[in-house]
Amino acid sequence: MEKIEIIKDMKLKALAKLIIPVCLVGAAMLFFWLEGPEVYMKYVTVFSIYSFFPILGLEAAIPAGLKLGTSPTALISFLLFADAVLSLFLVWNLDYVKKIPYIGKLVERAEESGEKAIKKYKWAKRFGFIGLVIFVTFPFQYTGSVMGSVAGKLMGMAPLMTWLAVITGCLIRSTIWTLISIGVLSFLIS
Repeated sequence: MEKIEIIKDMKLKALAKLIIPVCLVGAAMLFFWLEGPEVYMKYVTVFSIYSFFPILGLEAAIPAGLKLGTSPTALISFLLFADAVLSLFLVWNLDYVKKIPYIGKLVERAEESGEKAIKKYKWAKRFGFIGLVIFVTFPFQYTGSVMGSVAGKLMGMAPLMTWLAVITGCLIRSTIWTLISIGVLSFLIS
């Protein structure tokens, strides 16, 4: 009887790990919608640019967000939230995601790229948490929350440590690019 309870508990935890990130995204969408359609559209625009341009997405999304009138702090917070939720979903559900048609193939390719990156940047594995933060922060190839989450798993890091390293790297990266964008935009306007 105890084994049945343990299995039920495991299934509930697995279900929670699938549902929690989705609920966080839903809550954020509702929050922005309640702020008004123009605010909602600003963030949808930034998120779309960030998500659908796999190369230079962050570098394009930040100047676009600033041009739309989003404050730098709000922009960094929003991008960090997006990366944190995606990374949380991946560190909890990477094996399940690989079974989803089409998306699973993309994740498998990301794993292959992650394996190549870990072989190429052996120092990242050697430095563990700090190495993963640096790997996510600086674009050695297309890095970010997806590649960071996959690389952390491939490095054998615990899900919590992987998630913390990924969001730390994403925070540093977003802050650097926001400051660069503010400087470039102010130079161009002057």
